[in-house]
Amino acid sequence: MTEADMKKHTPLPKDTKAFYCGNCGAVSLDQNNICNPAGRITKADWCGSKDLPPPQACQNRVNNNRYSCKNCGKTAINPGLLCEPEKMDLK
Repeated sequence: MTEADMKKHTPLPKDTKAFYCGNCGAVSLDQNNICNPAGRITKADWCGSKDLPPPQACQNRVNNNRYSCKNCGKTAINPGLLCEPEKMDLK
């Protein structure tokens, strides 16, 4: 996200449901954006928690356009699922 985008960033409500990828640990609002939907969680379960894996690239290259939270380091496809999103540079 650019600095201008960060100023406009509006986090989604904590009860927002998202799909969790069983391979890389990223979350997404759309299960088609992750390669192995392993269940659903809420944003409150995700952003801010420290018990899930660190951010990483999609192992199956389904969606490497992702964000990492500056606060807790969690990964999401949709920046609104994170409180302080930062675009990940994944090559």
